[in-house]
Formats: sequence, C-alpha cells, structure tokens
Amino acid sequence: MPAYLHPGVYVEEIPSGVKPIEAVGTSIAAFVGEIRKGPIGEPVLIHSWDDYEKTFGPIASSEDTMGLAVSAYYLNGGRDAYIARLVSTDPPAAASSSKLQGEGAGVGDVLIITAASDGTWGNEVYIKIKKITPPDLNFTLEVGHLKQNEFVADEIFGNLNMDANSDNYILTRVNNTSQLVTVSLAGGVSSHYQKGTLTGAAMESDADVFSTGIKDNMSLSINLDGLGVNRVTFGTADSLSLAGNNKDDGEKVADALQQKVNAISQQDTYQKFQCQYTSDRKFVLTSGTKSSSSSVTIYDGDGADTDLARFLKLDSTANPASVHGSANVVPRELTGISGQGMPLEGGSYSKPASKEYKTFFSTKLKKIPDVSIIVLPGQNMPQTGGNTIIDEALTHAEETKSRMVIIDPPPDVELDQGAKVDQIGLSTSTYGVLYYPWVRVTNPFYNVDTNPNVDKTLTIAPSAFAAGMWSKIDSRRGVWKAPAGLETSLSGVSGLKFIVGDGDQDQLNPMGVNCLRKLPGAGPVIWGSRTLSTRANPEWRYVPVRRTAIFIEQSIYNGIQWAVFEPNDHRLWSSLRLNIDSFMNGLFRSGAFQGEKASDAYFVRCGLGDTMTQGDIDRGQVLVIVGFAPLKPAEFVIVRIQQKIAQQ
Repeated sequence: MPAYLHPGVYVEEIPSGVKPIEAVGTSIAAFVGEIRKGPIGEPVLIHSWDDYEKTFGPIASSEDTMGLAVSAYYLNGGRDAYIARLVSTDPPAAASSSKLQGEGAGVGDVLIITAASDGTWGNEVYIKIKKITPPDLNFTLEVGHLKQNEFVADEIFGNLNMDANSDNYILTRVNNTSQLVTVSLAGGVSSHYQKGTLTGAAMESDADVFSTGIKDNMSLSINLDGLGVNRVTFGTADSLSLAGNNKDDGEKVADALQQKVNAISQQDTYQKFQCQYTSDRKFVLTSGTKSSSSSVTIYDGDGADTDLARFLKLDSTANPASVHGSANVVPRELTGISGQGMPLEGGSYSKPASKEYKTFFSTKLKKIPDVSIIVLPGQNMPQTGGNTIIDEALTHAEETKSRMVIIDPPPDVELDQGAKVDQIGLSTSTYGVLYYPWVRVTNPFYNVDTNPNVDKTLTIAPSAFAAGMWSKIDSRRGVWKAPAGLETSLSGVSGLKFIVGDGDQDQLNPMGVNCLRKLPGAGPVIWGSRTLSTRANPEWRYVPVRRTAIFIEQSIYNGIQWAVFEPNDHRLWSSLRLNIDSFMNGLFRSGAFQGEKASDAYFVRCGLGDTMTQGDIDRGQVLVIVGFAPLKPAEFVIVRIQQKIAQQ
C-alpha cells in the first residue's frame, strides 16, 4: 500500500484488470527426417526456400525426399518451418575431411579441412590452396566441386594467413563465414611455430664503420608480435665508447638496443626480445615468443642523419630477411591433378531409425511450442504392418496436444476400396490426417539439352502439399476453415499417380482418407478434410474442428499464465471470465463459431458454486469451463429439386 505522509496531490496508476489473450500461430510446420547435409538433431527455423538452400543445400537428387517436400510446401503457401535432420546414432555419422601439410621441413600436417556437417555430401567437396610468391606468407583457400571433371569454386578466401592475431587468420575467416567447411589446427601445430626473426643486411668490413659512434637522437621504430609500434632513441646519456672495431662495436650496439627494447614494456615479448651481432656482420633481431603471431618489424627513423634503422642496415631499403613465426606452418600449395583440387574424404551416415525419431520428439521438438504441423518426408505407411516412426509422431502429438501429423499413404498402392485401407493399419488418432494419392511433379533434374535421359516427372508424397495449403488457408480464412475445396488448387502438380473417382471416394471418405482430385476447370485440389478418428471418435471427425480446438486451448493456456498464484477469489474469477470472454468474442466476430448470437456460439464459466466447490478452492484450484460451437465444413451440399405443380 502506498504511504501518504505529506499533504498534496498523488497520482497513481491502477491496473484495469484487462489482460488480452493473444492468438497463437497455427501454421508453423516441422519437417523431420533424412537430409544429406546440415546440422544434425537440431531444429532449424527457416522462412523461405532460399533459407533452406543456404543451410541444407539444393535438392540433391530425385531421392531427396526432404528437399522435394520443403519445396512443395513453400510452393503451396507455406510460411515458417522447422527443419530437423536426423541420422542414425549406431553407427555414428562422420564428416569428410582432409589434412594439409606445412611448408616447413619436418612440420607435417598443419591444418584439417572438415565438411561443415556430417555425411557423404562432403566427399563431393574439393579444396585448393594457392600461394603468393614467397616470402609473402599469405595464401588463398578455394572450396568448390567438380563439374564435368573441372573444378568450380563455390567459396574463395583470399589473403589468409596463420597469424592468430590477424583479421585474416584462416580459422577466423573461414569458420565465421563458410557454409561448406570448417578449419582446425592439426595436432602439434603449435610446436612448429618458430620465433619471429629479422636479419639485417651485412655491415661493411671497414674497421671505421662505428668510428663515428651512434649520433645523438638516432632512433628506429620496432613492432614485436604486432603488439604496437614503439620508438627506440639513443641520446647523449648513452655512452657507447666505440673503438672502430666491427665485432666489438657491433656487440655493444646489439646489447644496448636489446636493453632499450626490453625496457619498453613488461610484456614477455619485450622482456625476452634478443638482438645479436653475428660473425658475418649482421644484426639478428628475435621475438620473445614462439607463436602464430611471432614477428619482428622495423621501421625507418625520422631522417637520414638520425635514422638508426638505416645505419644498422635494418631498414626496408636494405632488404632485411624477415621470418614470421607462422612461416613454418603455412600450408603448401595444393592444386591437385589437372587443377581439380583435393577432395575431402571419409564422410558417412546411415538413415535414422525409430529410436532417433523418438528421442528427437521427446527432447527437442517437445520444447518448441509454436509447431502445429508435423511432416515426415520419406516416412509413409507401408502396404501392411504399419510404421513405428509414424506411431511415435502421433504419440508425441497426443502428448503435447498442440500439433497434428500429416501422414502419407503407400506410394504404389491404389486405395480403391476400404479393405486396402484396413490393411495399412492406420491409427485412429484425432491428431492424424492422411492424404491420397501421391503427386507427380516436374523433375528438376530434367533438361532437354543437358540431361534428356531422365524422367520428366517425379512422384512425391502429398503431405507437404497439404501442409503448405493448411498454412495458406489459415492466413487467408482462419484455422476454422477446412483446408479443402476449389480454393485449394495445388501448385507445382503435373498430375496424380492414381485417379480418384466418386466411387473410390465413397469408400475412402468414411475411413478418414482425404483425396486429392483433379476437377474440371479447377485442376488438382484437396477434396477432403477429415481426421483419422472419423469412426472411432466422430466428435473430432473434421480437421478444422480439431485444429480450432488446439488453437483455442493453446491461446488460452498462454494467455492466462498471469493467474497463477493470484488470490483465489471472486476478483480473479471475474478477471478470467472477462479476458477469456473477450478472446472468444473476437473469434465469434471473425466467424469461427456457429450461432447467430454470441450466447449461441460459446460460453465462459468460472465461479464458486458453478465450476468450483470450496474443496477445489482449498486445494488451490481455479476451474474455468469454456465451450464453443465449432464450425463444421459443408461436406455434403444437397440440392433437392421438385417439380412445381401448376395451380388452378
């Protein structure tokens, strides 16, 4: 309670008690099954066919059931979808890879190039390493494939190096951007890194080279391991009594320069920096570290008279030999036989079994509440005996009570009588829907010029077409509209595998088999909207009734979470009635229910003596009862015609 301690005007905000319930999505599909490439066991949300291709690749072949299904889904109005790639865990899948050797003598393998995901698709990936003329340590990695035995680059990464502190470090560049491969260091690579060194040009042999001594304010700039440029200056306080003897004087200068660099910073690189004067009259500067970024870089001073770098033959004009710490582990040039590059090898995977599907449903898909449609490309009902994977999906749907499974019939069985449907062994779950027959589509691999010897059409399962149409009708009309009728004209369909006539559908419709039919003037359309519970549970006979119930249940469930732990009295009950009634009334006005008046279309009840007893309240329970009169499709439109008898 607020405290009023001094006289004045107090302005307070009072909650209205209105907490609107938001409608949940009803058209997000989950495609679960076998795919050649892509992340394994993790549902990936996509929004378009382009998104699918970026992650899982284009349609790989006429046997690519997942690619063909997702393509059909988006072609027929599909929107968002989760794609889940499953593989067998026994034996486990493996990714294709290849090792690259380093330039240094005795170094061996320095890099491992691995396909971005497990599977045999990686065996078709080829790589090239192109080098720039030494001593440049940069190189180019090309990743591609063979087309008519010629290398075609799909990704090119230029100016790569082995410097872990560089923006062009190969692990950083490739692993952050490549869709095809990942790069890692081969075992023991770190032991092959050498200390970065810079060897200056040879000093003259004349004895009086140092006779003039180091001039006052002579300086140079040095950068160790790319840590930053620092200036080193010799002033009047530096007493270097040089006698004009090359070796002695050179060692004195080397020792003085080393001490000055050591004093620049407390970092190990500077503390361990070394400068030596060799017997062949060269200054050799060595970094204090042995890493991928180890290097010594010297810059000219301010001018000719005070330029210590030039005086000591360490400047760039003297062309000193600089060896980077990563020089030993730069990969060798690799172009392959006839310029084809080198293929990755060793990729493998096996088809997932029912245990992989069951694990995915219970551990991953269960945690994604917005999925409302499940499609299982590559999994269809056999002619006899049933399908345990489809059974696992239906069990999952019944447990979550928030999604439906679209099932495919046997591909080569003509269901022209009810007895054949009985042999399939279909479940009678209210969360299962089956469409028949399979659909003919244009073969994406047929080309009259380049590939004329393949079939012009392919036969694919109908479930993805239905899923896309569900999404399309939901956005146009609402989840309560049956996804069937003339407005469900299917796109991308060149024909149906079996022709369904009126007599055939007389057998199939009562058994919950929804037919795809080719109607005059309309083309192929969905001509049925029943669940598999047609006979077992006729209350949930129709697809829109079951989906509308799921929609209402999930929306209310999400929308009244605020009520948990609120005081359980008439104020809470009234607020629940108000908010749920407002949501249901909005649906009524949108045409989701039967009834001319709201009181005929739905009701919301919550209160002591109505939905609850004092015992319920004592147990901490609030009971709300919501009823609605669902719209049912006009499945049979009957027109009765009668002759009018002439009146006298």
